[in-house]
Amino acid sequence: MHDSFRKAVGWLSVLSVPFAIANFGLTSMASMTGSADTLDFTDLGHFLEAGAGAGHLMKWAWLADLLGYYLLLVPAAFLLHHWLKNNNPYWIGIFTFCGLAYLFAGCIGAAILAKTWPPLMSAYANADGPIRETYRIVFTHSTDLVNGGIWGYLEFLLAGIWWTGVGFTMRSERKALGMLTILLGGFSTLASLGHIFAVIPVANVGLAVYLLLSPVWAFWLGVSAIRGKGMKLSLPG
Repeated sequence: MHDSFRKAVGWLSVLSVPFAIANFGLTSMASMTGSADTLDFTDLGHFLEAGAGAGHLMKWAWLADLLGYYLLLVPAAFLLHHWLKNNNPYWIGIFTFCGLAYLFAGCIGAAILAKTWPPLMSAYANADGPIRETYRIVFTHSTDLVNGGIWGYLEFLLAGIWWTGVGFTMRSERKALGMLTILLGGFSTLASLGHIFAVIPVANVGLAVYLLLSPVWAFWLGVSAIRGKGMKLSLPG
C-alpha cells in the first residue's frame, strides 16, 4: 500500500510538468495573437489588444496552470507530510497546511481567470468608446484581484513557508532536492514581498524564478517518489 501510494503520487507530480509547459506555450501563443507582436506577460493591456482568439487560448492556458502548478501537486503535499513528519513532528503539520492552502489558493485564482478572461477579452474586441474602456477597467481590476491579492499577498507567502520549511526538513535525506526546495521557497517569498511592498520588479523576478523552478521541482520529486529509494512513509497500515 505504501509503495502504490508513493508511486501514484510520483506519477501525478511528473504529469504536472507537461501542463506547466502547456501553460507557458499557450500564454506565449495568446500574447502573439492579433495585433500583439511581442511576448509581454506582465502588460494586461497587451493581452486585451490580442483579441478574442487570444481569450480562447488563455482559457486553456489558465486551466493548464491550474493542473500543472497546483491541483496535481496536492497529493505531493501529503506525500511530503508522511515522509518527513518523523524528522520534524512539531512543525511539519503547519508546513503541510501552508502547502495545501497555497495549492488551493492557486487553483481558485486560475479558475477565476479561466472563466473571466475569455468573455472580457471577446467583449473588449467587439466594443468601442466608453464601453470598451469599461471592459478594460473590469479586466484590469479583476485580474489584479487574483494576481496581486489571492496570489501576490497570500499564495506566494504560503508557498514560501511550505517550501522553505519542507526544504530544511528534507536536507538530511535529500540534500540537493532540499536545497532546490529552499531556493523555490525563497523566490516565492520574494514574489509575495514584492507585491506586499508594491515593488513590482522584485515581484516579477520572484514570479519568473518560481515559474521556472516549480516544474523542475515537481519532476525531481516525482522521479524520487517513483524510485522510492530511502523514502520511508509513516502511514497507517
